[in-house]
Amino acid sequence: MGASVRHGTTGGALRTLACGLGAFAFGCTVPVVTGLEEGDASQAVVALEESGFASEKERDPDQEGTFRVLVARDEASSALAVLADEGLPPRKAPGVLEALGKGSMVPSRVAEQARLVTGTSDELERSLRGLDGVISARVHLGIPTHDPLALEEQAPPATASVLLRHRGATPPLTPSDVQRLVAGAVPGLAAEQVTVVLLPAPPRARPAERQLAQLGPLSVARSSLVGLRALVGVAVLVNAALLACLLALWSRLRRTEKTLAEVRPAETERSLRKPA
Repeated sequence: MGASVRHGTTGGALRTLACGLGAFAFGCTVPVVTGLEEGDASQAVVALEESGFASEKERDPDQEGTFRVLVARDEASSALAVLADEGLPPRKAPGVLEALGKGSMVPSRVAEQARLVTGTSDELERSLRGLDGVISARVHLGIPTHDPLALEEQAPPATASVLLRHRGATPPLTPSDVQRLVAGAVPGLAAEQVTVVLLPAPPRARPAERQLAQLGPLSVARSSLVGLRALVGVAVLVNAALLACLLALWSRLRRTEKTLAEVRPAETERSLRKPA
């Protein structure tokens, strides 16, 4: 009875310890950004991984056709700071059709042109942000309102300006490529009237707590070093306890065998002394 109770207690303790270690190892994850397009979610995961944060992309259960990014609960605030530095998630911008669908039932010529310009600039921003290496893009279009009563030579030329923030020293597009892209999307806009500003983003410095440290043959983040050491220590203690139990069991078996070896000759001798 006592042995079965001890066995049950030991088994329950081991199960509790295993559950605790599992919770310690995997922890809880929380979403830091939701409702993203798949490309934006992938870009967020890459930015977090490069900064030393483990992250995961999955479909957003609250918004069909969108994705969300998960990180460990205790790293959520730091991960949000990294995403804000990267301009993620990108600004929600309507396309041309969405922009034209707003306003009164009979829009004025000026209002309709303003919505068309807004939608066109937002579509250009989407195209530029979709390029590898582009962090953020802003496109400003200066399209003059056409006045049928004004003389043709008095109409000011259409202009545009583009601000592109990119990773690395070399931009993914040359200024002339950006000029051709924008000019091709706006009727009457000449490529030489497009001003392009390319800004390289400084390389991301991994925070000190996210830098790697060595634990034997393993490379882990410094913030995880203490926890991993504790996990290894607990594993060593569990192995030592199991080894001690095995040694105690082996010693007990050896004593039992020795006792049996001493008892058997005495019983044999007594049986021989008995009269036939």
